[in-house]
Amino acid sequence: MKVVINRTDAIGDTILTIPMARKLKIHFTNCQVIFIVAPKTVPLFELNPIVDEYWVYDKNKSKLSNFISLKEKFQKAKITHYFHVGGSHIPSLAAVSAGIHFRAGILNEWPSFFLLNKGSRQRRSLVEMHESEYNINLLQPLGVTYHYTEKEKCGPSVFLGEEEKEKARLDFKQQVEKEGQTYKNELIFIHPGMAGQGLNWSPKNYARLIYKLENTFPGKYLYILSFTSSDMSYIKGVNEQLGQKNFSFLKEKVYYFNGELKGLRDYMAVLANAFLFVGPNTGMTHLANIMGVNVVAIYSPIKVQSSLRWGPFYRDKVQVVAPDVVCGEKFECAGSSCLYYECMGKVEVDEVFEAVQKFLPLT
Repeated sequence: MKVVINRTDAIGDTILTIPMARKLKIHFTNCQVIFIVAPKTVPLFELNPIVDEYWVYDKNKSKLSNFISLKEKFQKAKITHYFHVGGSHIPSLAAVSAGIHFRAGILNEWPSFFLLNKGSRQRRSLVEMHESEYNINLLQPLGVTYHYTEKEKCGPSVFLGEEEKEKARLDFKQQVEKEGQTYKNELIFIHPGMAGQGLNWSPKNYARLIYKLENTFPGKYLYILSFTSSDMSYIKGVNEQLGQKNFSFLKEKVYYFNGELKGLRDYMAVLANAFLFVGPNTGMTHLANIMGVNVVAIYSPIKVQSSLRWGPFYRDKVQVVAPDVVCGEKFECAGSSCLYYECMGKVEVDEVFEAVQKFLPLT
């Protein structure tokens, strides 16, 4: 059996699709699993024994070029089963053209109804389970059953060599010191940015959290303010707060880390050396979680954005913080018409600080 899983979108979405591969390997001992992925998520699959192979779908290339390439790969690899989970529908069209008879996955956009013959309707807006479990349940047409007690066995992972992590640590240390800052082995990642329409904590509050941490534990930690090009509006807000007079002492304590500069693989290797990660519902939060880093995750109360569906997979080293409100919205914020409008502002710095303290030593 050769199975292709199409997931050509975001980092977090892709991470929460990897459990499908684990479940397939458990259920079918001789199963080969191939992922179709976006270029930015390729590092998740390098050295990853859960996945036998990965093919890259580059949206910067023409749809025709991608279609022809994938059709040839389907036929050459003699793929027997195909699953569409998210992203472009061009791989699904290529699967049809390549003569793959078993085409399953989620029926949510109109092309899927024409291109998948074993598709599944799922009302994910009801948030009856975690996103990873919804993905695993797409395997039901194969006769694969899933029970929530199996969740840990199906967990996602990424793989880094020890030499790779050590080299990244030394290179990062050198870069920090080159820019005139003092490197510390105790790294706390603060990642304030996120993509999409989800609600986030105020950028200024992330800066205030750093301020409180440094005042409580002076000189103990180096705060890594990590970001990508899509996070610049959040970084601007953090900068505005750090620029305040009483925050000026933090300049030597905060290091700005562009996660795109050397690529995701390097970011992962540096992150592997972190003690703690603080961030919203974003791919980097999921990445920190599956790498075993302590995580404080700040989530929206809106049902489809909540941690019930999108929370970090492994819960043993996670503290989730969300507004203490009863949000009746299913899909998006109702704005000023909501009784709890600007609910993310109700999450106090002290509340997130208390969550962080659960991972920090008392002295």
